[in-house]
Amino acid sequence: MYFCMRILKINEYMSINKHRTHIPTYEEAVEMCTSGNKKNAIFYENKYVVDGYNVSVFNYRLAQYTDFTNPIPGKDINAHEMRGISFVFNKDGSLFDRYILLEKFFNLNQVPESMYSVVKNYKIKYVNNKEDGSVASFIKLPNGKVVGKSKMSFESVQADGINRVYNNNKDIKEFVDWTLDNDISAIFEYVAPHNRIVLRYSDEELILLKLRDNKTGKHIDIKDHLDKLKGIKVAPFENDKSLDELIELTQIETDKEGCVVHAIDDKGHDFFFKMKTDWYCQRHGLLTNDLYRENVIVKYIINDDIDDILGQIPEDEVEARERIDIIIDIVRDELNNISNEIDKLHSKYIELSKEYSGHYLNKFFAKNYKKSKYFSAVMAITNSHHNRDSYDLAKQIVRKKCDRLEKCRKWLSSKDSSLSFNNQKIDE
Repeated sequence: MYFCMRILKINEYMSINKHRTHIPTYEEAVEMCTSGNKKNAIFYENKYVVDGYNVSVFNYRLAQYTDFTNPIPGKDINAHEMRGISFVFNKDGSLFDRYILLEKFFNLNQVPESMYSVVKNYKIKYVNNKEDGSVASFIKLPNGKVVGKSKMSFESVQADGINRVYNNNKDIKEFVDWTLDNDISAIFEYVAPHNRIVLRYSDEELILLKLRDNKTGKHIDIKDHLDKLKGIKVAPFENDKSLDELIELTQIETDKEGCVVHAIDDKGHDFFFKMKTDWYCQRHGLLTNDLYRENVIVKYIINDDIDDILGQIPEDEVEARERIDIIIDIVRDELNNISNEIDKLHSKYIELSKEYSGHYLNKFFAKNYKKSKYFSAVMAITNSHHNRDSYDLAKQIVRKKCDRLEKCRKWLSSKDSSLSFNNQKIDE
């Protein structure tokens, strides 16, 4: 069985980028968010004020392979470093520093460079245990304060836990401070009993995953700095397994999510991919027997689990891949379109708020826009105490369109006539 696995390889950039991935400037990151058709922007920026300083964090939504390899048409750069990259600014608006996270990995059999036939002969350097929590990292502000974050937030429950561990664990604090003082990005997994995905963890802690040179992006061997770790837990690693042996292992191991393989490609560059156990995929509900249940596929796409499904599809199942790619495009376009329509209507609400307030504002807005199909979504944003996002509300709307198989198939075929379900039995 083919399992969930992520791999990074970019041949076209190897001649100009020693470490394969392009670390964008702030201006390039912003341009990726607005390049081309703005309403379909895949990359996005979240802006924060942290202890009085402006901080921007970038990420992506439902990005496909070509979004990473060609984010700005006409520019020879890639977007593999856009996951959680953070820019910290001085009070005068100048850049203080930029902090990288983990580059994008692709699943085995998901894209041409990640096919088993391509990676099977790469030399394995070592293998880390794949932890099952939330990615964690740290930034330093211009005033010297160190702040922890989850992938995209300084304000989430996970971010609170990350800072709590930093402030209460002397070994973690000393190590993180040392990495920041030496331009090293330390990437951890935040795990806790209350942050359970599938696996259980008895303690709240940070498990060290990777070290990277924050300037160049080069990966640093953790084994070279074991003297700095003291009591810090590291994702266990070994280096005596072949890829085929690891494949067999993932088919029988239980109570583990999987592993991350640090390999060396045929050009001598670091090459990372991850492998998930069959046990984890089963527990997480990532089943290939759902491949032709379109309502379930849409759910996987919305929940950002589709990569793990693609990683289980055999290399020669070209038609299945093409069909899922069409569904991904439909869902992604629909989410962006709905999100933009909600934002447009919400902008009208904001404009009205300059003239009306409180009960009168809502009453006037309802009188003029209640017939809009996104009226309730805008009211959900304005009445929420949790800063609800238009994209998340769009996900709810698409989920409702596809909550049953027959309804989902009718909706998909209305969006793309190449999707025909006439000969497929509907079994709810």
